[in-house]
Amino acid sequence: MREKVFSCLEKWHMTEPGMRIVVGLSGGADSVALLLLLSEYREKGQIEVEALHVHHGIRGETADRDQAFCEAFCRERGIPLKIVKKDVPEMAVGLHMSLEEAGREARYEAFEEYQREHPGSRTALAHHQNDQAETMLFRLMRGTGLRGLRGMEPVRLPYIRPLLCVTKEEILEFLKEEGISWVEDESNQELSYTRNKIRHLLLTPMEQIWPGSVSRMARTAEQLRETEEYLLKETEKACALYAQIQTEEIRIRLAAFEELHPAMQKRMVLSLLEQLMGSGKDLEAVHAEQLVSLAHGKRGGRTSLPGGAYAELGYKDLLLRRKSRKKTPVEYQEEVRICLPENFSEQPRAEFVFGGETFLFSLEKAGKMKKIPNRCYTKWFDYDKIRHGLVIRTRRPGDCLANGEHAHKKLKDYLIDSKVPREKRDGLILLADGNQVVWIVGMRISEDYKVTEQTKTILKVQIKNREE
Repeated sequence: MREKVFSCLEKWHMTEPGMRIVVGLSGGADSVALLLLLSEYREKGQIEVEALHVHHGIRGETADRDQAFCEAFCRERGIPLKIVKKDVPEMAVGLHMSLEEAGREARYEAFEEYQREHPGSRTALAHHQNDQAETMLFRLMRGTGLRGLRGMEPVRLPYIRPLLCVTKEEILEFLKEEGISWVEDESNQELSYTRNKIRHLLLTPMEQIWPGSVSRMARTAEQLRETEEYLLKETEKACALYAQIQTEEIRIRLAAFEELHPAMQKRMVLSLLEQLMGSGKDLEAVHAEQLVSLAHGKRGGRTSLPGGAYAELGYKDLLLRRKSRKKTPVEYQEEVRICLPENFSEQPRAEFVFGGETFLFSLEKAGKMKKIPNRCYTKWFDYDKIRHGLVIRTRRPGDCLANGEHAHKKLKDYLIDSKVPREKRDGLILLADGNQVVWIVGMRISEDYKVTEQTKTILKVQIKNREE
């Protein structure tokens, strides 16, 4: 076993000369064997080895016993040991986790603290082939793809796993041969924990029926890892070519996306979702299938995703979004009422600000204008047709737009027909007269308010500093 582990250290380039390696030491057989082997490897690998033990604040005297064992074990061998105390029950309540999940969170929090104190160091974890098989089965039952079935990686900096080349049985045999003792965590026998159920109710019978199945699963994980490395590079290429990535949204160009193989489509959306959310936690193969199905569905479709993210199908893009932490000025600003001064006809000019835009209002005599120019951010209206008083605001239920002679349409339907992406509709600035939309800024004006031959007074509305 010693040669296997040393070979694994070198094959995966887990250490470098002069590097500090800290071993997560629980006192159990796996971590004790790992610390012992790495301490033997110190001279050959030219590394420094330390240990870190996390006291979880649970299991009472048993936890104190584990800490005392680790202290004695390291003291006898001259290995520096750091003790970190965590209140796991409090973490479980605060983070809404099970004790099992909170314990894992506490350990990784302690490792991260150590990394900050010792930049450039690496943390050695004692996962072995049985743990790898458990992980594969756990992910398979939850629903995962090829990526999940590759299991744990030997190296995922700053973490290294030198024991992934050996089984639990080999570890126990090694310790017995060396005459090394360890402590048993009685919670490993409790079937209330999911991983314990997998270990005792699935893996143990599997190994009895097909001896060597754990090692074969570990080899399969390694083969899948190699395949995954290749596919990851291809996925990165596809994301770079066909997706536009921003902080809170990602747009996937549908025309190009639909040409990809379904397997690459699923990989691509999962990769992009992970970027959007900052983590792959809670993402499963079913979410990839959801998104691919959405991409081939009806325009305007929408689906919810983990972590407050969601996806919707636009006219040219598949849009992945997460809930914005801040609103734009347009989204939270109250409406602005256009109160024109009494002497407006004598001094026909007024300014109003909404959503970061400055609106200039002025009056002109109809006879002075021979032709109404076609401009995007300057519009002319029949002033006498305004009935309720103008306001600048965003859309509301019941808004209507006259989009043809004697033809009125709900604003919502008009925006859908005009293929305005859903995520942009609430941010549109409107000039409105009651529930009648006079102007969708940057788009069209209402037929009801257009200047005609009968118009006597023209209201000119211009957005300041906007290029036409």
